[in-house]
Amino acid sequence: MQKISLFVYDFDGTLVDTFADIANSVNLALAEMNIQSLSRETIRRNIGSGVVNLMSRSLEGSGCDDVEMAVSFFQKHYNNHLLDQTKLYPNGREVVEHFSKKKNAILSNKPISFVEKILTELNFLSLFDSVLGGDSLSERKPNPMGLQLLMTNLNCPVKEVLMIGDSAIDIETGKNAGVITCGVTYGLGDPVSLHNSKPDYLIDNLSNLKSLFD
Repeated sequence: MQKISLFVYDFDGTLVDTFADIANSVNLALAEMNIQSLSRETIRRNIGSGVVNLMSRSLEGSGCDDVEMAVSFFQKHYNNHLLDQTKLYPNGREVVEHFSKKKNAILSNKPISFVEKILTELNFLSLFDSVLGGDSLSERKPNPMGLQLLMTNLNCPVKEVLMIGDSAIDIETGKNAGVITCGVTYGLGDPVSLHNSKPDYLIDNLSNLKSLFD
């Protein structure tokens, strides 16, 4: 069994089911700009590369290109609604607690303030040794900078680090950093892209980590 010293989790779609609140906030922002709302499926496809990309994609075909305004409106609405329906995925807390003698970290493309606010309200923040968001550094996933910083700060060798995420971006990030990768099939990421990214492991439930890396 492979030895893992550091578990690095993606946030949205991996540890926490944030989709409903993100989708509602996107459409609240679009409504404020007098732009037609988007389907849940369209918004799902737009998620994954940070807020700017989310709103830039959400404006496509609307005739409006004011991404800065769209981001501002989204952040305002999301800040007020980010815990309306958001919840941990099944076994998320249990698995992180199970590996509490290891190092646990989060690497997300979501703004750090939102990540920390959700973790705090879910009483989940204290379980992590480090949390990085999309604006914590100058580069976001799939750039390996954040993952490399976590490995350095937490003093974990590359061969003992596992990157866990629901999207091909997470797997690409892990590969770019040279670490072991694990895809989760239940999240927001496109399942075909995730499969094609060829993670070292592919699981349907976070609890599977216990049998793989205990």
